[in-house]
Amino acid sequence: MNYLPFRLLNDRDTFWGLLWSRRLSGSDLLRLMVFIMVACGVYGAIMAGWRSPRLSLYVAIKLPLLFLATTAFVSVFNWMLGLVFRTGLDFRTTIWMVFSAMTLASWILISLAPVSLLFMLSGVPALGTEAELQYAHNGILVTHILVLALSGVSALWVLREGLVRLAAPGCPVGLVLLTWIGMFAFVGCQMGWILRPFVGSPFYPVAFMRPDCLERNFYEFVFGEVMPYLLQGGR
Repeated sequence: MNYLPFRLLNDRDTFWGLLWSRRLSGSDLLRLMVFIMVACGVYGAIMAGWRSPRLSLYVAIKLPLLFLATTAFVSVFNWMLGLVFRTGLDFRTTIWMVFSAMTLASWILISLAPVSLLFMLSGVPALGTEAELQYAHNGILVTHILVLALSGVSALWVLREGLVRLAAPGCPVGLVLLTWIGMFAFVGCQMGWILRPFVGSPFYPVAFMRPDCLERNFYEFVFGEVMPYLLQGGR
């Protein structure tokens, strides 16, 4: 198919060839952005569906914003890292590679959307004790974090094909890939923390963003509060 997101999914050899020969235009990049927004919007609506329809609408807006904002920041950092590692990739090519990774991540998200919907409908209590709701929230949160991490890492790993094809000879492809994955994880997690809530705690009012969005950080919250609570069985 000529639609670029499908080509990225089914015929990456042709895609890398088009990128190498500079036959991809700004309108092609816009198509990737639109696909990312639609796919992330669908998954975002499911992500917060257990909490309320209003939060579901908010997250359908915020998850695409999270992906696009992360892509913008990471493109700059990855280009600078490329200069350090002498990849030979210019800024335009780096932007295209980062957007291609996000497009593939969006494919994984939208393919897992029915599974997430079934999980939400079958395993999440709408009512319960405070402890039951807290345990359900933490379980849902960790599940979605793992899905997002899986989609991101899987998509970035595909970039190895692009690095092998497009980077300068002698470039440490494996090391570059690891630094790119680390940059995606660091920026994406912290951007997600700032834009929270995504799942929606049952003990906070529904809001587009939290008033304390710039306090603490993602890692402090997950490893200091969520994981200990789950490992203790909700006690």
